[in-house]
Amino acid sequence: EYSWWQRFLIRCLLAGTLPKHVAFIMDGNRRFSKIRGITRAESYLMGFEKIGEVLDYCEVFGIKVVSVYAFSIENFKRSEEEKGELFRLFEEKMTYLLGNLEKLNEKGIRIKVMGDISLFPGHLTKLMADIQLRTAHNTEFCFNLCLSYTSREEMTNSVRTVVEGVREGRLEVSDITENLLDRCMYSEDLPPVDLLVRTSGEVRLSDYMMWQANFAVLQFARVLWPDFGFLHFVSSLLDYQRQQPRLAELRERYGEFLEKMRDWEVRGMEEGSEGRQEEFCVDLTRRRREALEEFARFEVAGA
Repeated sequence: EYSWWQRFLIRCLLAGTLPKHVAFIMDGNRRFSKIRGITRAESYLMGFEKIGEVLDYCEVFGIKVVSVYAFSIENFKRSEEEKGELFRLFEEKMTYLLGNLEKLNEKGIRIKVMGDISLFPGHLTKLMADIQLRTAHNTEFCFNLCLSYTSREEMTNSVRTVVEGVREGRLEVSDITENLLDRCMYSEDLPPVDLLVRTSGEVRLSDYMMWQANFAVLQFARVLWPDFGFLHFVSSLLDYQRQQPRLAELRERYGEFLEKMRDWEVRGMEEGSEGRQEEFCVDLTRRRREALEEFARFEVAGA
């Protein structure tokens, strides 16, 4: 339940333009544990519980896509003890989601995982694949977990995918366009990021969704992630609404530039190029689903 002043703020914000896709860099969990004198594992648990709270805020404001940076590829360099704490938490939360599939499907919630999940232990990869496959048909809301992810790895993977397509004779060099690279990203069917929020006061993107956030409003909140609350979220949305007119103008100009680029690209394309691109991307989606199905068949020892 929201208080009268919270409901007032909600009504005011709903009268303006709101982002369709909000991304979060959930920073500050370890500092939070030191300040509060609690264990790191307790702090991470509070951080994951905060995700649920923030998703509730997003539902109130009609935001349909939410992405969170939960585990970077760089995080694999952390101690075995800390990785073990995080992996147990991932397992617990994924198992919880799978146990509540009926509720997720009833609400039309899709769970997507962006990143190279093959780097995780097999039992975790299985859970991540399962939850994606079982909610893939839902369209009302998308919760996008970035796990074993960096933008550089994502872009490299996209380029590698296209290069393999050319080498196999399924694409021509002239078929390579920005749109094709975009469709080969892990985000493939997601809209671009409109608002990117990083907590903890750090002013950097940490290699997160840099392709998707090229026209996003960036908000660096001076609060640790477990302390991120309703007013912090409202402040981020107000900042988005303040900058949105300028953002819309920039996007319009960029859209006009892209149209000109596409005209040039079309002139340089060989006959059948668009058909090859479409066929390649449809097949890529199929192959990615097949990879998830393979991960989901992993046999857990002792099961």
